[in-house]
Formats: sequence, C-alpha cells, structure tokens
Amino acid sequence: QSTWGQQTGKMSSEEVFRQSTAVLLDPTFPHDAEGRTMHLAVKTGDVANRVLSVGDPERAARLSKFLTNTKVVSSKRGFVTYTGLFQEVPVTIIATGMGIPMMDFVVREIRSVVEGNMAITRYGTCGCLNPSIVPGSVVVASKGAVSISRNFDAFLTKDGDLPAYTFSQPVLPDKELSALLASSCHEEIGDSHVFEGLNATADSFYSSQGRTGTHFDDRNEDLITQLKERYPEVTTLEMETFQLFHLAQCSKGTVKASAAAITLFNRSTLQVCPEATLHERETQGGNAILRALVKCEL
Repeated sequence: QSTWGQQTGKMSSEEVFRQSTAVLLDPTFPHDAEGRTMHLAVKTGDVANRVLSVGDPERAARLSKFLTNTKVVSSKRGFVTYTGLFQEVPVTIIATGMGIPMMDFVVREIRSVVEGNMAITRYGTCGCLNPSIVPGSVVVASKGAVSISRNFDAFLTKDGDLPAYTFSQPVLPDKELSALLASSCHEEIGDSHVFEGLNATADSFYSSQGRTGTHFDDRNEDLITQLKERYPEVTTLEMETFQLFHLAQCSKGTVKASAAAITLFNRSTLQVCPEATLHERETQGGNAILRALVKCEL
C-alpha cells in the first residue's frame, strides 16, 4: 500500500528553501527534523511505491503531465520529485540527474521514506553499440547490466599489467517488471523501434565509455573492443542502470527494478537521433513505463 500523502499543489519556493537549508540530524543518514532527506528533500508521504526515474529535469516535467493531483518537491541539490495519480494509482516521477552517485542518492533516499515494497524503472538516453539499431529506438535492459570502472591504480603505479578499466559481472532486472516494461513499450512504440539487450553502465561519460582525446591519459582506445569481446551481446552504454539493478538486488527483496533507454547515438554508425524523434520517444516511452508500473504487483 502506498504511503503517498494526499497534499497536492506545488510547494512555495520559500518552503523549499527552508527544507533545503534546515539543520541536519544523524550523520550516518542525514535528514532534518521533519524527516526530509539531505539530497532529495523528501519525507514520508512524498514518494509513491512505484517510481519512474529520468535523468533530464525537463523530461520529468513533461512526463508529469500524465499524472493528476500532482505534488512537487524540489531540492537545492537539483532533484525534482513529482508524485500523483496515474490511472488512479500513486506514482512518482523523479528527475535523477546523471551518473552512478545520483542514482545512489535517489534509490537509497526514497527507499528510506517509503513503507512497503517498491518498483523503480529508469528511462533515459544511451549510446548504442549494435550497428543495426537506428537511433531513436528504445532498448529495454532485459538481459541486465554490467559496470565499467576506471581502475585508478593502473594510472597511479608503473605496473603495466594492471588493466586501465574493469568490467563487472551482469546484474539482472526484476523479471516480471522488465517483461511488463518490454510488452508495454512494444505496444506503445511499435515492434520495429523496441529492442531488448544487455546494458553497460560506465562510471564516466568520456573515458569509461571509450571516448578518446589528446588532453588526458585515458588508455581507452580499445575499451569498446574489449567490452564487446567479453560481452558480445552488449547493446547500450550509459551511466545509471547498473547501480539501480545492483541496489535492487541488495534491497533484501523490497525493490523491483527495470530500465529502458532511448538510443541517442549509434557508436558504430555515428548516427544521431533527430530531436523530434527524441521528444516523441520520451512521450511514448514514458506513457508505456507508467502503464507497466501500475500493473506491477508489489
């Protein structure tokens, strides 16, 4: 059962400011006297048990139009949380930002203020490593995600045997939620624009995704080749999905997770998704994910 409160309407900027600068308690898991978390500024009643996480604040705002009776919580750290009803079911949409730490803030802090089991789906953009997939397609990470991490020791020592980057084993999404997500995307977007595959989550946009340049010693010229050799089925490359799946796996059975992403670039063909297509996929995919979330049994 959802703990989402009944209060509606956008909070005043003055109230948000007071919450953002309040004295924090408990350094092990910081919150203020109202129970609001340090980074998202959410407390019990602000977040539903079903959550859609997107990176772009403007995308979150656009998708929030699917909700009714919406309550908005903004934090000084840049997180914006929209909670309302979709098909009469409480759902939250969060502007998460980019990268593993941001996903970590979101999952841990919303988990701390929500009672009962949760379902969380990420919907973002990604690079594509499969040359046959046209940018603007949506890829569901039904085969899980692996992580790519820069190995700092390789750059701090003269030991040439240390790899500059390491790859993790795959972590899987929730099977039921991922199947609901894929089915809903196929229905909403069309079979020719929806694929399923393995995601790779990098700890940076540049070096750990094999983007090369002359200004830094990144040693990543062969990174994409090495990734494909270890995981031939890898399809997408971004910076958040693995952390969501990993935390769900470590949640002691209380969080179900799934993810999908719009292919913004094809790294093999160098094609780029047109802006009009991107906005269309945002709307279609957002609606599909919300429909999947409300169908998911918690």
